[in-house]
Amino acid sequence: MGLEKLLYLQGVGAEFIDCFGNLVHIPAKDRQGILTTMLLQSSFDQHEHLHGMNKPDQQLFDVQAFTQQHLSPPKIDARIEQLDVQPWLVPLHGFQWCTIDKPHVDIYLPEHYSFEFVVTISGENIDTISVNADVSDCVIAGEYHINDQRYCQYRLILDKAKLHLGYHQLDLAFINDPQHKDTLHGQLMVAPSTAYQGRLVQPLNSSKQSWGLNAQLYALRNDAQWGIGDFGNLAELIEYAAHAGADFILLNPLHAVDISQPDNPSPYSPTDRRRLNPLYIQIEAVHEYKVLNGELSSQKWQQKRLVLNQAHLINYDEVHSLKYAAFEKMYQIFCSHHIKLETPRYKAYKEFVLQDEAALMQFVTVEVALASKYFTQDVGFYLYLQFVADEQLQACQLNAKQCGMSIGLIRDLAVGAVSHGAEISANADLFCDNASIGAPPDPFAEQGQNWGLTPFDPVKLKQHNFSHFIQLVRSNMQSCGALRIDHVMGLLRLWWWPLHEELGKGCYVYYPLDTLLAIVCLESQRARCIVIGEDLGIVPPEIVSCLHQAGILSNELFYFCKDHNGFKPPQDYKRQSLMMLANHDVPTLSAWWFAADLRLRRQLELIETDDKLHQVMDQRQQEKQQLIDLLIREQAFELPTPMTSAEQLDFDSVLLAWIRVAAKGNAQLFSVQLSDLVADKHGVNIPGTWKEFPNWQRRLPLSIKQMSQSPKVQQRLEAIASARKSRTYASAVNTSAVNT
Repeated sequence: MGLEKLLYLQGVGAEFIDCFGNLVHIPAKDRQGILTTMLLQSSFDQHEHLHGMNKPDQQLFDVQAFTQQHLSPPKIDARIEQLDVQPWLVPLHGFQWCTIDKPHVDIYLPEHYSFEFVVTISGENIDTISVNADVSDCVIAGEYHINDQRYCQYRLILDKAKLHLGYHQLDLAFINDPQHKDTLHGQLMVAPSTAYQGRLVQPLNSSKQSWGLNAQLYALRNDAQWGIGDFGNLAELIEYAAHAGADFILLNPLHAVDISQPDNPSPYSPTDRRRLNPLYIQIEAVHEYKVLNGELSSQKWQQKRLVLNQAHLINYDEVHSLKYAAFEKMYQIFCSHHIKLETPRYKAYKEFVLQDEAALMQFVTVEVALASKYFTQDVGFYLYLQFVADEQLQACQLNAKQCGMSIGLIRDLAVGAVSHGAEISANADLFCDNASIGAPPDPFAEQGQNWGLTPFDPVKLKQHNFSHFIQLVRSNMQSCGALRIDHVMGLLRLWWWPLHEELGKGCYVYYPLDTLLAIVCLESQRARCIVIGEDLGIVPPEIVSCLHQAGILSNELFYFCKDHNGFKPPQDYKRQSLMMLANHDVPTLSAWWFAADLRLRRQLELIETDDKLHQVMDQRQQEKQQLIDLLIREQAFELPTPMTSAEQLDFDSVLLAWIRVAAKGNAQLFSVQLSDLVADKHGVNIPGTWKEFPNWQRRLPLSIKQMSQSPKVQQRLEAIASARKSRTYASAVNTSAVNT
């Protein structure tokens, strides 16, 4: 019972429902293995371990020795005492929260505590509130028995008229109690019941339903860039999309990635999710560029850019080398023209640094170390790059709003970061670097998925008053109108893989969903930022209603929006959702239609045999027929006669009807990938591959200017805009029904 209780207190799961609806019991060895990862001291270099670069002399982990030393009955009892008993002996916890509708403060005291106390609340935009009370003024919200003594969680109800949303200083002083002479201090978070909704609260029969484009920023191209899409190209895309009537641009994560490994560019494997990737800086838009225009426009520089811009795949090593060489020159100008003279630009830079100095210094200090084989620049150089990237991203969001977009940019928050980056290494006491995040085995990945990202430790997260999570969400809600949270199920649970194989095959670890969701809602309201939760894959039923009630949009994907009859009709799409035709982890519409993705997966041996390939090809043929049936039922497509197979159909006609039908669906938001808008067959990323396929490297086949000159692209955009203005389903749909 002692071990089982400790597993529960540490958040180690015992069972889950798999993708087939079966109840899976997690083996005791795997659960105890994950518990061991939590109790181990900070581990070795996770990145090398995950990619098969273990040192040859690395010893196997001795599970039995660790168990005898750290999981003996006395050690288990001591840990339970710390996690389960001690909190009841602390009258005021360091962090607590309530909703604005039911404001209260919780105090932990022995039953019938006889002394009066004073609760004082001060801080963000409120007048100081001071309440004298005793336990008779409270309700009992919980209880715990310690050595025959009942301890109570006394809840003092507050006057909601005097409180506002935010984080407030909470003080507790006892009157005439000789055992509690000191005033205790904590933090009270007052949260809203829902995330910010913005214009999403418009009625279903509104004249226009919001839509937009999802883009991989690095993949945007034009002849003037430096081998990679940048914030200048984003500004160009914003104006183009806004002119077509779009309300938003959904971007890949913009997080900082590993400067020491340019050839590992995945935006979902960042070093620090709080910082931006400097490669997205548009060099010509930097203030200091004007002084260097002559040099950076010389033939030597232009020739390097020309070579990079002609390639279909981004050469990250060369892009990295070229852009950082330009950054160094611009930083020299900044130092000589602004720092020395303390110009208004320098003062703006100083203000930027001071706003988030501790986290910034964590990042740049680690960045200096990671970049040591390339550069000898000081921390000021990396602070400068973050300053420039931040001002350019701000300008893009401002431009989007000025162009008439109701939302503007939608940013994407990755589920984790790599262990050797600043976010983890500088905050190691918040994470468990003996484990990595992934997914359990399923038919699509029979060995499971290991993403190489370090998870939050749920116990440590709470012990540190959720400060890092607050900072993380807040930083990613800047300069955007909405935030997509990748793998939003991580607010409830994450699958952990132990780095030591001897510790088993992993299991789910659970997090305090209610608290994390309350933080997301509060930060959302403060930033006026809509929240979208990426809930594809195995979604535990207990999180679905919580997300819906919190006003967080689901993330639907057309390929997966099916029932027993095939693809769902558009009126059956979830109302409270973003419907995407496709995303970065699935084939483009063209690749899907022509089964190019299946042949590629066979080539990469992700489909093991030719027989299996024929099997999935036959299944794809059935799905294509189901798609055509849907398009015909929705009166968006007519079959030519005579016709013997779907292969005879004109794909451009199918694609136009496909886009039109999905766009007129019930979802509050709808988006199409740029790669699908231009009918590109190449995918962005193939899950399950690393170096075997050029993930995150392919540039779009057309520039934005070329898109604007393409009749087919223009026709597809007009189809989306027209469908989103249609009220075909508005009068027939019962909103409450589609939300269930």
